[in-house]
Amino acid sequence: MKLKVLSYNIHKGLNFYNTKLVLDPIKKLVQELDIDLVFFQEVSGENNKLKKRFQDYPDESQFEYFADSCWNHYAYAQNAVYDHGHHGNLILSKYPILNWENINISTNSLECRGLLCCKIEIPELKVPLSLFCTHLNLFEHSRKKQLAKIQTILSEKTEADSKIIMAGDFNDWNLKGSSFIEKNTKLNDVFFDKNKTFAKTFPSFFPILCLDRIYTKNIKTQSAVVLNEKCWRDLSDHLPLLAELEIV
Repeated sequence: MKLKVLSYNIHKGLNFYNTKLVLDPIKKLVQELDIDLVFFQEVSGENNKLKKRFQDYPDESQFEYFADSCWNHYAYAQNAVYDHGHHGNLILSKYPILNWENINISTNSLECRGLLCCKIEIPELKVPLSLFCTHLNLFEHSRKKQLAKIQTILSEKTEADSKIIMAGDFNDWNLKGSSFIEKNTKLNDVFFDKNKTFAKTFPSFFPILCLDRIYTKNIKTQSAVVLNEKCWRDLSDHLPLLAELEIV
């Protein structure tokens, strides 16, 4: 069977300059792609400042706003908590989520990070599919610690033959994190597999840094692209990464 997977840092639903709320165009564009599994980062579960600032801010949380039509199942995990709200990672799924948890992988009090872990049930598969969504720190020394934690978590929660998708904003601008992941977890970067280079996703108006990744294990990659059309460049500070996968 085939799956369409999207990873996207939505910048709390704001455009690059933080001057415009862009939740509605993000939702419409993602819906048009008919995505099976969505991995979002920087999703606001609550933000009272944005509610006061933008009249068109939705009444419900951002994760409920995205999940109310195309995806019947979702898991949201708050990581950064502040006086006026919180934000974190979100997985949207067309398939039932059997269980989920958020594991704290923070290394300091200023950057609160987590690894959102889900298992989903797909009727065509005999075993659950393991999903992981994350957003790593800005500095390399912290990311090294987080990747070591992720390696341990994956070894505890999956088997050698498990089918895995891990996606998110890895902030891996110097490309050292990807080599660690592939060597120590046996996951493959889907974009690199198909294009022999890493996906440039930041900044959205002129992408030069390879921050966003989709990794898989025991799953075939059919295609992997960065969505770089103008309609996407006008939204978040990141560009989305789209992959078409085949599970045999």
